[in-house]
Amino acid sequence: MVFAGKKSFLFTVGLLGQLAFAVTLYDEVPQDTFGIEKFYPTKEGSVEWNSAHWNNGHARGIDWDGDPDDALEWTDNRSAGDASPFFKIDGNGVMQMMSSGPRFHINSQTEWAAKKQFYRDVEFTAYYRRGEASANGPDYGGMVMGVRSGALGHASGGGNNCDANTYYARFRHDGKWDFEKEWKHPGSYYQSEGVVGKQTPLWGGAKLPTDRWIGMKFIVYNSAYPDNGGPDESRTSVRLELYIDSTSNGEPASAKWEKVGEALDGGKDWPGASGGAATIDGCKDYNGLEDAFAPILKGGGIALMRTDGSTNNVVQGEYKYVSIREIDPYGSFAGGTTGIRRSPYTYRGVFPSKPAKFDLNGRSVPQNAAPGMYLFRRN
Repeated sequence: MVFAGKKSFLFTVGLLGQLAFAVTLYDEVPQDTFGIEKFYPTKEGSVEWNSAHWNNGHARGIDWDGDPDDALEWTDNRSAGDASPFFKIDGNGVMQMMSSGPRFHINSQTEWAAKKQFYRDVEFTAYYRRGEASANGPDYGGMVMGVRSGALGHASGGGNNCDANTYYARFRHDGKWDFEKEWKHPGSYYQSEGVVGKQTPLWGGAKLPTDRWIGMKFIVYNSAYPDNGGPDESRTSVRLELYIDSTSNGEPASAKWEKVGEALDGGKDWPGASGGAATIDGCKDYNGLEDAFAPILKGGGIALMRTDGSTNNVVQGEYKYVSIREIDPYGSFAGGTTGIRRSPYTYRGVFPSKPAKFDLNGRSVPQNAAPGMYLFRRN
């Protein structure tokens, strides 16, 4: 991580001096440790997790005991399926997902974690490459990143379905994108383009490309209406923003971030239960939850990356350049802001942007383009 100014401090720990965490104190420049543009400044005093320790020359597998090279000890395997190992780290910065239901949690809430950070208002960045083995995987798999989850809410043994409480952003195997809201695992509901129950084609009707690095920025924070900051207790809605780098093929120096969509969950029309159900069954005694429409204003502080496939011990997908930061959504960087393109509030509860579609080379195409315009030769 890079900071500017005399009052900025960098903390490094871990094998071979790899960056494990950074605490932002004062002036902050708008690039992360991988050179990727930040859209929002880091919250002062917070702890970042990033995947720089995947690039330490030590190839290794991850099963249930975490990653020995993660100095923060936040790597948490909550996968479904069976694989050996569940995750492979190549020592050059890439993590491969190997089970039929991989769930890589970034979990600082364990008693043994070296540092603690409850992630609520976040900027979550990663690059993903779909594996050929997942070409026949379920439609709902793909590049899937979740925030505000509880530690026990997903899949593996010892879990608690009422601890799910997650917002997801998905670039799905079937080529569609959406935001997904989940209160109780496995029930959930989705939206895109401000329409609950809609999933929008992202690749012109084609499936999520294989063997191409795709960048995602998933930004989630509590918001008020109008969206002008205000005291934290007035921020009773949750804003979600989703961006894509579909052109650089995983080279941050040439990245072009484009907005895919935004949403505002004000607790009125977007349930977090299957089929749009209004209530959450079976969780009242655990956490008091009944209203499936309620926004997830706090959650469990955990972030995760996942996909889904049909076979174990094959590469379902790969992640690299992963970082998650607690942000100050109404702050600014020293020397100005980044190139984030923000849009005004509308009565529909979404922040309008031109719906994004891309050809298989990652180039933007007009919304009214004929289907054949999407079928360019891949690089």
